[in-house]
Amino acid sequence: MCSNVIEFTSENIKATVAHACLQQTTDEDLFRKINDLFVLAPDYNRELLASCLASIESRNLLDSPGLSPYLADGSIWRRIDIGIWLVARLLDLRSETASALGLWNSIIDRQIGEISEALLARARLYGKTGDIQQAFSDIRNSLQNKRNYTFLLKVAKFYQRLRQQAIPKAVKSIRLAYLSSTTTDFITQILQVACFREGIDIELYTAPYGAFRQDVLNPNSGLFKFKPDFVIIATNWRDANLPWFVDNPTEQIMGVVDEFNNLWKILLQRLPCRVIQYNFDLPDLDPYGHLSLSMDGGRLQILRQINQRLAEITPPSVAVLDLDHVSAKFGKKAWFDAPYWHIAKQYPAHEALPILVDHNVALIRAGLGLNKKVLVLDLDNTLWGGVIGEDGLDGIKLGSSSPEGESFKTFQHYVLGLKERGVLLAVCSKNNESDAKLPFQMHDETVLHLDDFVIFIANWIDKPTNLRQIAAKLNLGIDSFVFLDDNPVERALVRRELPDVAVPEVGSDPVSYVEALDRGLYFEALTLSEEDKERHKSYKANFIRDELAINATSVDEFLKSLQMVAEVGPFSEHVLPRIVQLIGKTNQFNLTTRRYSEEQVRQMISRGNWTQYFRLRDRFGDNGLVGVMIARQIPGDKMTLEIDTWLMSCRVIGRRMEEFMLQTLIEAANTAGVSKIKGVYIQTAKNLMVSDFYDRMGFKKIMISDAGVFYELDLNDHTINSCKFIKRGN
Repeated sequence: MCSNVIEFTSENIKATVAHACLQQTTDEDLFRKINDLFVLAPDYNRELLASCLASIESRNLLDSPGLSPYLADGSIWRRIDIGIWLVARLLDLRSETASALGLWNSIIDRQIGEISEALLARARLYGKTGDIQQAFSDIRNSLQNKRNYTFLLKVAKFYQRLRQQAIPKAVKSIRLAYLSSTTTDFITQILQVACFREGIDIELYTAPYGAFRQDVLNPNSGLFKFKPDFVIIATNWRDANLPWFVDNPTEQIMGVVDEFNNLWKILLQRLPCRVIQYNFDLPDLDPYGHLSLSMDGGRLQILRQINQRLAEITPPSVAVLDLDHVSAKFGKKAWFDAPYWHIAKQYPAHEALPILVDHNVALIRAGLGLNKKVLVLDLDNTLWGGVIGEDGLDGIKLGSSSPEGESFKTFQHYVLGLKERGVLLAVCSKNNESDAKLPFQMHDETVLHLDDFVIFIANWIDKPTNLRQIAAKLNLGIDSFVFLDDNPVERALVRRELPDVAVPEVGSDPVSYVEALDRGLYFEALTLSEEDKERHKSYKANFIRDELAINATSVDEFLKSLQMVAEVGPFSEHVLPRIVQLIGKTNQFNLTTRRYSEEQVRQMISRGNWTQYFRLRDRFGDNGLVGVMIARQIPGDKMTLEIDTWLMSCRVIGRRMEEFMLQTLIEAANTAGVSKIKGVYIQTAKNLMVSDFYDRMGFKKIMISDAGVFYELDLNDHTINSCKFIKRGN
């Protein structure tokens, strides 16, 4: 009877019926019964798998001789999806590590079942064998597309145990302070592992419970002794301390806004940090109902006005995390768990923590310059429905002719919006190029056109190879890429071959594509400059320059033909936001990768440091503000100038701009009577391209230490090499 029911029921009911059947089965018949169930329901089913595993464990049958034939190579269990999962779990429990690893490898390679769970299981085995870095790698991959609270907490606990044995490899290591009036134990565990997912290793400080204001106001607090790089002020609507209704709304609004503005000023004056400030979520329960939002003095109206005012006055070094928006996306009713609030002051609800953590991590990533820069798209069944090479222009689904077509058009609109805010778009498709381009040229309802892509690759080469080619042509790290493809096989291949590329998990329904990109928060930024908006044009112009370089008879001829003109000047208010943005996100051509807030840069200016920004334009267009230098005199040594920051946008690498920048610094040093210039190269995971830069520029290496490689340039023995290809403009 159980078999008949299993054959004709849904997945959840299958598991329930199977569990009841297994409970009624004797020990002698258990394995045969499981085998019968697997034959009828061979697909992966989490609940059915758990029932079978629990039945074997609870009866202490792991070492039963009757189990061995089902675990052996070639058994029927190993040939079906749910069976191979059960065998892998059982071998793991029996401590048959090598055999279990082999099966987990097969499950992951073949993309069977819940891959995140499989990666975590394999990570545990690597941890047992002492291969800690491989365990870290599997943990990171397991976190890419699974974000529920239970799984994240499970991973976080395992991660902490691993971290006691070794420190994971990281792109960035930061000190992060989390200040809140609520319980922080659960969110900080998940926050740490979510940062690790993005290649960020964090050392964490949490303020004493309910005392975040005191921690900021007290200059001798643990917060300031910790010296964080990032401070998260995790407030919620209760921290505004508002009654249901107020008679003096303007006074109440300004009181709250001024309080937090003061906290920001104190933090930025005392610390070289970035601040992430939560705004105030609107609670879903209010005795005034709709009146609370419509009446002057209503609590909901006041909270909205406070949020608006906070957004208006936020300085560049403070990023507002829109908690009200995040809570609305998650769902207001589920956002608040009343029992846990009253028991443990947990806010928001546990299940809401993953989405909140993701928004925190996105802002941290943006603050470190690690946000993604390029969206690479497949075409067939990604930007339109159908296969253009088979269905033809009239056969693909795009636009108002069908609901599916409207979904693809909506997705194209979203992608165009990303391009307009500075995300570079590229195509990587297995197609004939002429077929692939046809919809962008001829379809009446296409939103995207060929000019919207900086690179368009349609061929029959494997996609990892094409993605590497795109990265090389753009001169960007592969870790700045997001790759979106409807084909799970292609996604799995790119994840395996290029683990640094972000690959959102999408279903077959195009409605999910916008959600997948939006949920990933890949392109979150702290600011939006004019250079960002013009990035697409700038890269397009670069390709024209590249073609010119290929056809030129020499590098000198090419550089001369560009007719480059540089604008140079000291830091000023009108360029400060772009300067701080470059300091915050430039990674490759950056000698020290020191990050400074706008307030800190202002302090450098006020202390008389030599500061200089560099813009570059040529006959193909304006590259914008592309270079930054900061130097200072060493205290007690008026004859020496020390370079604190030297960075340049990768867009102008190869144009001799770095030589022009050095020439400008040397001229300023000579004018000031300085005889020596000192610099340091501080290695990071991303700036290896400038590891020998000072050597190439004629500096003498004087010391190597854990703090960096130190150099010196004696101006008495150095002749200025004028950069003849770049003229100084206004």
